[in-house]
Amino acid sequence: MKPEIVVVGAGIAGLCAARMLHDAGKEVLVVARQLGEASRVPDALLNPVRGKRGVVAPEAEEALAALWDFYPRFVPLRRGILRPVPMADREAWKAKLEDRKIPHQWLKEGLYLENAGWLETTPLLHRLAEGLNILYAEVERLEGSTLYLRTPEPRTLHAGRVVYAGGASGAHLVGLGGRFTPGSVLQTQEHFQQARSYGVYVAGHSLGGSYLPHRDSYTPHQTKPHEVEWLLSEAEKLLGYRPGFTSSWAGVRYRLDQNYLKPIPGGFALTGFGSAAYFYAPLFAHKLLI
Repeated sequence: MKPEIVVVGAGIAGLCAARMLHDAGKEVLVVARQLGEASRVPDALLNPVRGKRGVVAPEAEEALAALWDFYPRFVPLRRGILRPVPMADREAWKAKLEDRKIPHQWLKEGLYLENAGWLETTPLLHRLAEGLNILYAEVERLEGSTLYLRTPEPRTLHAGRVVYAGGASGAHLVGLGGRFTPGSVLQTQEHFQQARSYGVYVAGHSLGGSYLPHRDSYTPHQTKPHEVEWLLSEAEKLLGYRPGFTSSWAGVRYRLDQNYLKPIPGGFALTGFGSAAYFYAPLFAHKLLI
């Protein structure tokens, strides 16, 4: 068996790539340890204006167009993000948005990004996976277009082309460097239809964010009590109160600065989006078709 294309990883990047390649008539096999991988954060922001400095994401206009063209085929998108920018910072933010074609309004409460939004991740991941050929196994080693799988019986898989779309835990397979940032999300009792983001974010049943330092390699992360306290204190600044929560989710974001799609021996790496994975995945997956 030699599949035309093997996609390594079944997170949002891998599933977007596999779905688009499959729908374009390619023979695609997805190899992953589990569905979702590190993309199982409960709710994901689709945010073109990043952080507390109001950095407009590169290719933001193209990414917004791509995600609105793609995701609604599978799940509903909740439109709009409110960024409660302090008055003292608004002129600087306005200057950064001045020449960009990103629909927005300045309200009393702050910046409202009309074409940004959020989505529930679990239904999307399952819908993207429907009809795909998925082999659940761990890739122990990747040499060009040959995959060495860790299974009860050691197995070697040869591919016509490989698309590595794994996240933080598998980044060693392609040796691209990058940064690894641990973070946590609290699952809130309250449902936030209106996404808000400044320091931390709320959307759906999620309160998320991170203040933890980057690491140079992957280490699994578990939510610590001081993270919970930080999230709740930041939420109080954002909302005016501390929301109740029922559980927590912890993960590690893998970031390559603006180098999300690059050739590697045997194919391509589609990875390193960090917290912008759901925002950028449709755009860069589509670039694999070009």
